[in-house]
Amino acid sequence: MKAYVRGAIAREIPDHELAPYVTPWLGATGQAAFYRHIAQMHQRYTDEVEARYPQLRCPVQILWGEEDQWIPLARGRQLAAAMPEARFQPVPKAGHLMQEDAPEAIVAAALRWLD
Repeated sequence: MKAYVRGAIAREIPDHELAPYVTPWLGATGQAAFYRHIAQMHQRYTDEVEARYPQLRCPVQILWGEEDQWIPLARGRQLAAAMPEARFQPVPKAGHLMQEDAPEAIVAAALRWLD
């Protein structure tokens, strides 16, 4: 489980910082929940709503880790291109769990977005 979660973070992360992400998935209950979570990541769930993205009529800010090993950067660009008012911003040196790799970049982007 540690290796799986570490794959979502670009920087080296010590075990004590990783624990909050790993602990919920441990034990019989956690493992069952993890497998349900994985099963729900099927593309069909995205396909069900993707056709509606062009109907969004509100500003959308999409931040995406440039080093995301779980979902490629190109997928983020496609997502933004499908939404008429989307703004796409890659986050350098960040993986899927951007809050661990680049918290300052996320806060700065949010403040710019709200300004």
